[in-house]
Amino acid sequence: MPDPRSLYFHEDDDSQIELLPLAAWAHCERTLAQLHDFAEAHFDGSGYTDLMVRPEAPQSLGDLGLAMEPVEAAAAARFPAYAEVWTGYSSSRTPCPMLRAWGEHDFALFADHREGRIEALWLSHERWAPEQAPAIAALLRALPKSGELLLVDWPWGHLFALSDAPALERWLAERTAPWE
Repeated sequence: MPDPRSLYFHEDDDSQIELLPLAAWAHCERTLAQLHDFAEAHFDGSGYTDLMVRPEAPQSLGDLGLAMEPVEAAAAARFPAYAEVWTGYSSSRTPCPMLRAWGEHDFALFADHREGRIEALWLSHERWAPEQAPAIAALLRALPKSGELLLVDWPWGHLFALSDAPALERWLAERTAPWE
């Protein structure tokens, strides 16, 4: 029987809401504009006629040398850890031994790590419960070097510095709003 604290994410959901160094700002801004223009050019009224693969940022969290331990402590202080993380598509499932996650309900923070160093941090991109917003904000602010990080929400087109408290609050209000 699978561990009840096991988390599955579809492979297409990887890094849809991403934390990156502030040095990646221009790349993210340019890429968001390209994604917007591409989507407008390829929408036929009911679907898209083509897809665009987002380019990787030239700067990564690996460049900041974040240790896993303080990220783990910040996350575990606010959300329970998942015992295991899986990805895949359709009926395919693959374990992700280098990926840790914390969260509950539809929210999760994912940490990709190698040899005790963070390579990537990203969030699940579902809508979250409004009552989770304060804990999510506190978690993001508590991450090591949070003042040197940006958040880019690729599907919804948001980009802001984690140190921009009003932008974080507006984004969380939108992400936790009920569907209309």
